[in-house]
Amino acid sequence: MYKALVLKELRETMGITILALLAYFVGIVCLTGYKVLPFLPEPGLREIPFLGGNKYGWLMVVSAVVFAMALGLWQTLGESIHGTWQYLLHRPMDMRKLIGVKLAVGGGLYLVVSALAILVYAAWAATPGTHASPFYWWMTVPVWKGWLLILLCYLCTFLAGIRPGRWIGTRLMPIAAIYLLAVFISIIPDWWTMVDLGLPALIVVCVFLVYLIFHIARTRDFS
Repeated sequence: MYKALVLKELRETMGITILALLAYFVGIVCLTGYKVLPFLPEPGLREIPFLGGNKYGWLMVVSAVVFAMALGLWQTLGESIHGTWQYLLHRPMDMRKLIGVKLAVGGGLYLVVSALAILVYAAWAATPGTHASPFYWWMTVPVWKGWLLILLCYLCTFLAGIRPGRWIGTRLMPIAAIYLLAVFISIIPDWWTMVDLGLPALIVVCVFLVYLIFHIARTRDFS
């Protein structure tokens, strides 16, 4: 039963995952100093990987955010649009396990695929002769922090997709919270290093969002 549901989620999110891989590929190639698409600006001089403020870093961040949010919406709104919630609820699996599998597959896809992109770029940076600047693995720490932080985008979007109500109402509140978080981080870019509770706070927020998702799934009328 679990295997069938996991395969279903993987099959339905395959298109999003492939697009994310392509976007990451373009971003990595641009970060290494090559121009892939004609409408993109010239890469210019190569900068220090992970620390040089490369102007193509935004492409990787946007790709990760869009990937995470697309997964969350597709896994929830897709069921509503196709009217498959009732079919899933009539299977011999309670709602908590159903939502748990969805979260595990969606969150796992984001984490694994995005981590793969980071590791590929880091492997290039660690290879001698690829650039004229030093590289140490500790230089990737800020990127890994962002990798974990963007997981909130997936959870908030999943929560917005599974919530009842109108999109012009409170249903968009979780996505609005993502925007406020982005503003906060842009104002205080070193918040994680300034506050020792950065990682524990992120874990607490993720647990709280998962709790809200399970609570709404248990109390919502999907008919």
